[in-house]
Amino acid sequence: MSAAMDPSQWQVFLDAMSGTLRTRVCTQLIGYDQMTKAAPLAYASGYDPAILQLYEQHFADKNPFAANFPKCGIGDSISSHELCAPDQLKRTQFYADILHPLEDLYAGGGSMLAYDASRMFLIGGNMRAKDKERHEENWLRLCVALAPVIRQSLEINRMIKGLKFEKWAAERHLLGGGTAILVVDADLVLHYACPEAQRLLAVGNLVRSDVFQRLTFACCDVQEKFKTVAAKQAAGNPHLFANTRLADLAGNEWTCRTLAMRLGDLDRSPFGAFLNSGMAATLLALKPAANQVSVVDLLRKTLSLSHAEAQSVLMLADGFTSAEVAEQRKVSIYTVRNQIKSALSKSGCRRQSELVQKVEQLRLL
Repeated sequence: MSAAMDPSQWQVFLDAMSGTLRTRVCTQLIGYDQMTKAAPLAYASGYDPAILQLYEQHFADKNPFAANFPKCGIGDSISSHELCAPDQLKRTQFYADILHPLEDLYAGGGSMLAYDASRMFLIGGNMRAKDKERHEENWLRLCVALAPVIRQSLEINRMIKGLKFEKWAAERHLLGGGTAILVVDADLVLHYACPEAQRLLAVGNLVRSDVFQRLTFACCDVQEKFKTVAAKQAAGNPHLFANTRLADLAGNEWTCRTLAMRLGDLDRSPFGAFLNSGMAATLLALKPAANQVSVVDLLRKTLSLSHAEAQSVLMLADGFTSAEVAEQRKVSIYTVRNQIKSALSKSGCRRQSELVQKVEQLRLL
């Protein structure tokens, strides 16, 4: 499971797996993942480096075994001869250049780990034809036995990769837990939506996406305003956005925070290498508007804050800057800063991010 937290450990795992049986087995984790950008041949062990280089240069898209990968059920085993019959295999250049030089290394097989529109992974191994009768069945049993653990580790790999941007957004911009985070370019094309944002898009009461993956607001007035401001931001003004309150079609109020960023801050984008990572983009952070009265009272009671301090802290947790808090509360920014400083002291927090986290925890009570 060490590979789950550190993908570089897949190589260590495959090296160990190749030595499990009392014969030569060359192992590989074959596949791709559009989310984590894994290579077509992710990891391999036991092969001559020159053979691997030849494979990647000339045969990665001409693997005769690959045509029958869809026949293998997730978690099931499939032998090499089921993927490609030996008589058919021996007529290919793949066999002549890759397998035959390695002592007829065409027996073995593997287990399918994942197969959907965005990824495919198979754990497998090749062994010599002369070892097929004695060792192939044991090898396939091993692949099936290890498949659930490997699949779980791949899921953790993917989850960690996906969390990097959300963590950056939440910590850097004090967005708080449960925030729906979306990223759009100047044409409002969606480049990122966290799970909570995907849920909102599916419901459609506040935001939606059209057939071209463009973001649309349920309210037409908000849509036109946001479209105009997004274009100005892309033209070079990164400080146009502030915090606003929106209402969805069900009458619920939401806090919307919009921030300028660059697409290079993303871990992934559906446009990959074709995209200029310096392209301007907009991050939207959407969260239900808090019941101001009840949360303020809870902050006063739990953290011993004054009413004014609790109001400022709650607005800070909602994503407002000190200047915006001062403007809305019609006090000076120095007053707001002193109130936040006092709240930090009373709550035992050293940073504003810690104070925001406490507010988010109290919201759940």
